[in-house]
Amino acid sequence: MVLNLDRCIGCWACAVACKMENSIGEGLWWQEIKTIGGADIDTSAGVFPNVSKHYQPRNCFHCAEPPCLPVCPTSAIVQRADGIVDIIYDKCIGCGKCEPACPYDAIEMNQFAPVLPTGLEQGHGAAEVPPRRAHVVEKCSFCSHRVDQGLQPACVEACPTQVITFGDVDDPDSAVARQRAKPGAFRIDEQSGADPSVWFLPALAGAKQRRSG
Repeated sequence: MVLNLDRCIGCWACAVACKMENSIGEGLWWQEIKTIGGADIDTSAGVFPNVSKHYQPRNCFHCAEPPCLPVCPTSAIVQRADGIVDIIYDKCIGCGKCEPACPYDAIEMNQFAPVLPTGLEQGHGAAEVPPRRAHVVEKCSFCSHRVDQGLQPACVEACPTQVITFGDVDDPDSAVARQRAKPGAFRIDEQSGADPSVWFLPALAGAKQRRSG
């Protein structure tokens, strides 16, 4: 997955689509949008009034060397042949060892029975997604159920500004491989050794705060 930060407008459409598709309860997010800069106290973004700001979608990075996998005592975390890192909820005992092991804070324990919006108490979204439950860990699955059907993840289709490119990065002719090869493409905390499968294109023009006038 490659995310072009210059195109992200911080609308959270990707995160809402993720919740809808995966029947995620209130209070949990598999995808979030971080605001980078934009405040006088953030000196990396400049000093007021010359400040910059951009948005950064964050989900599970589906690492090639996922630190969460070897610490799981029940093999509830698995890595598919295509690289997607999934959780088998029936095997999860809620020990929480994977949470601190993840260098990207992408795993969260569902401590309580899920609370779904009024009228959707029986769940919503894709029927292929296992029902949410208490005392198991959750995270982004790259919508593996959609990938298995030849579809794009829900966040990709929902984004109104085409921030996200998804596909087989090992195929040099794929759109995601071409995006990754663009100048400035980077990964977060590469020194972790996790070898994340999510790249970002830097915010350039989009980092300048837009003002109405």
